[in-house]
Amino acid sequence: MTNTPVHEGACPELGFEHTVARSLVHRRNLSELFLTDGVRLDSAHFAAAAQLPMIHYYYTDHLTDERVDPLLLLECCRQAETHAMHAHFGAPLDTKFVLRSWSLRLDDAHGDRGAAPHEFTATAETSLARWRGGELRGQRYDMALFLDQAPIGQVRMDVGYLRGAVYAAMRERKRGGLPPSSAEFTADAAADLVKPHLVGRSNADNVLLLAPRFTADRIVARLRVHGSHPSLFDHPQDHVPGMVLMEGARQLGVLAAKHFAGIPAHELGIVGMAAEFDAYAELDAPVELLCSEPVAGADGESRISIRFVQHGSVIARATFDVRCGAVREAA
Repeated sequence: MTNTPVHEGACPELGFEHTVARSLVHRRNLSELFLTDGVRLDSAHFAAAAQLPMIHYYYTDHLTDERVDPLLLLECCRQAETHAMHAHFGAPLDTKFVLRSWSLRLDDAHGDRGAAPHEFTATAETSLARWRGGELRGQRYDMALFLDQAPIGQVRMDVGYLRGAVYAAMRERKRGGLPPSSAEFTADAAADLVKPHLVGRSNADNVLLLAPRFTADRIVARLRVHGSHPSLFDHPQDHVPGMVLMEGARQLGVLAAKHFAGIPAHELGIVGMAAEFDAYAELDAPVELLCSEPVAGADGESRISIRFVQHGSVIARATFDVRCGAVREAA
């Protein structure tokens, strides 16, 4: 992934006084709304701003004193893209967003989590627009990320768009019936839940891995569908969202680092992640996560690869680039 090209015009000041309308970023709970502004720069560029929470039920529940959660930064980018489609590109509010792929690359030092509320900004360039019948059906976003005006990394995402009625008909046709709602999965029995500290968490409510099985060359675990979680399922869904899959993958990656390399959660720093989504993760069938031994790369990094399997087929893939002690080195 390359750096986002710099926009030639002057980037206007972005506001941090209040959040944008929650309907424009598909959030129900105000506690899950971080975007504070979004402006269009020209036909292919926009900028967005967010204030990051100092304390959050999910995003700051980590057993490390490290940096801002990379998945929080990714969520801010998702909110920026969603807001832009409605506010700048005219997508109706019932538009369904179909995530095809995304990637994130961070500098080692990307902000102390416990510091004063960080101001996050991003500049975005759109490309590879796909049109059908006069409607935008998908495009790519390349974003340059800044924290308190300092550059911290880049994000790329490829997203498709469907009218709500088209999406509902497609989902019903492929499943042979209506999909269930995540609101039905509120009493998930977690007898086989992984102990929180093993995946870098203190709150068991934020743990998504069930019944891990360890062998010499891989780990397999089942994904917990926690439909009542206030962050991961902010509003009812008819499938497991991409952000939930990413959290499950991150937790399996933490387990893999400990199992294969003896690296505890508090010493693991994430400097990059990516995922591709081939099919919807259905709520009413088990999703298994498979992880093999991390592969050592350049500059002291290792890559952890995870596959998501449902009904015997791979439905998504994710990778995490990690460094042992990256947090300490950046401090």
